[in-house]
Amino acid sequence: MIRPTRLAGGIMVIALVLAAVALPLASPAAVLAAGSLALFLLWRGWRFEQDLTAAAASLAVIREVDRMILRQGAVVTVRVRADLAVPAGIEVRVRDLPPAVAAGEGVLCEPGKNATYTVRLMAPGETSFGGCVLSASDAFFACDLTCRRFDNPHLRVFPVGTPEAGRGIGIRGEDTEVDRKAALTGQGVRGFRPYQLGDDPRQVDWKVTARRGTLYVRELAGLESGAPLIAVDLPAPGGGDPAAFAQFSMAVYGAVEEAIRSREGCSLLVVAGGEVVRFLPRTLASHEALTALGGLAPLEPRTPLYRTPGPAALAARARMNGRGVVPEERAFREQFSGVLSAFAAESPANFAAAVRAALGRAETSEVRLYSLLPAGDKSHLVQLTREAKVRGMRVVLRSPAGAGTIPGIDAVEVL
Repeated sequence: MIRPTRLAGGIMVIALVLAAVALPLASPAAVLAAGSLALFLLWRGWRFEQDLTAAAASLAVIREVDRMILRQGAVVTVRVRADLAVPAGIEVRVRDLPPAVAAGEGVLCEPGKNATYTVRLMAPGETSFGGCVLSASDAFFACDLTCRRFDNPHLRVFPVGTPEAGRGIGIRGEDTEVDRKAALTGQGVRGFRPYQLGDDPRQVDWKVTARRGTLYVRELAGLESGAPLIAVDLPAPGGGDPAAFAQFSMAVYGAVEEAIRSREGCSLLVVAGGEVVRFLPRTLASHEALTALGGLAPLEPRTPLYRTPGPAALAARARMNGRGVVPEERAFREQFSGVLSAFAAESPANFAAAVRAALGRAETSEVRLYSLLPAGDKSHLVQLTREAKVRGMRVVLRSPAGAGTIPGIDAVEVL
């Protein structure tokens, strides 16, 4: 709403006084003066409204944040720049509006200049910025116009979780208790496994042993050489559960933050189907790691594999049993087996080569694979696991409860 300034208010008072004097005195000059002042103010108001509309139409806001997925109560740094055509005779300022769940106020910036401020997001869920307020004024009028269309980027805020002792599935299919509170921190307990000949007797956990009825030893975090490699399998868009993907994203970002906070750092490998989307060797910079993740979102695989790697698998397929089928299918299987036999000795795969190069640069002994394990082709995960096992790496899969597993996994933990 347009507001008159003190100057416009003074002119209005003079016009009212002249009008009040003109009526009892029947003075045409006073009536003319009062009418002229009123018409002048109406014209200035119309002119101001036209200029304000033109300035709002030319407004463009560029807003950047240091991270788009964060935890409840986290502080986010916002950099904003507003560009617009300022009409002559008008002073314009732009004030950014932070999300409704943020504690803090947006900054008032001049057109064409960068401004930076920080806010703290206090409530979980998906949120966006409130837009911006265009504050314009001239000698006679002022107005604050709210522009809601500039609400990007959208932020995802996860609730603050408490560390909990979880359960997973061990390499032999038995339940494995995992101390999540101590994961990634120095010599904390990463998990438990059955006692094997040659294990240090001092690592026997007698509480778990009494509960299980057999000897269990503690596996200490930090005993592996090198920082872990966090591998992220992006699902295809559409058909997924948004809540499950939100939990998946929170687990990935939490693992990266914990790894960097523990001063071990981590390497990142992001895949989608048979394609390596991004790879980052070991880093200790949280900003660099979050930039590499690039705001986790489902991604349509451009190079699906639909294959099982290795000449041994091809040779096994080439020896398909043709008994008990109709002659036409038997003839097809014979032809298909011949084609597979031709490729059994040599089976190159660009994805496998890219994963092999990434694992070689990561210099780690443990791969932590995050995947929702959706229905469909999982051969890219089979290849990734196989390349890691060839190098003697331990592979831990983190997936939703009941999603299953893939061959070669050492342990499965529930997201």
